[in-house]
Amino acid sequence: MILRNHGLLTVGTTIAEAFTAMYGLERSCQAQVAAMACNTTLNEMPAETARKSIGMYDPGVIRRYGLLEWPGLLRRLDRRDPSFRD
Repeated sequence: MILRNHGLLTVGTTIAEAFTAMYGLERSCQAQVAAMACNTTLNEMPAETARKSIGMYDPGVIRRYGLLEWPGLLRRLDRRDPSFRD
């Protein structure tokens, strides 16, 4: 969910799923702001392409968000600062 002038909200059945959804949403917003900053007309993808892309993320079509990413992110955090586990 994108809150007007207040940031982003995501939910998930696990912390890993919620975090991964937030990361993806944040990156999408960054890409859109960067594209809009070019001060030119943006090319929109055809509606059929958008529908197909959205369908690829339907429940049961792909694995749950964070399933593979979360363990790697925790290993990365352990290398940077293991004190988060305290």
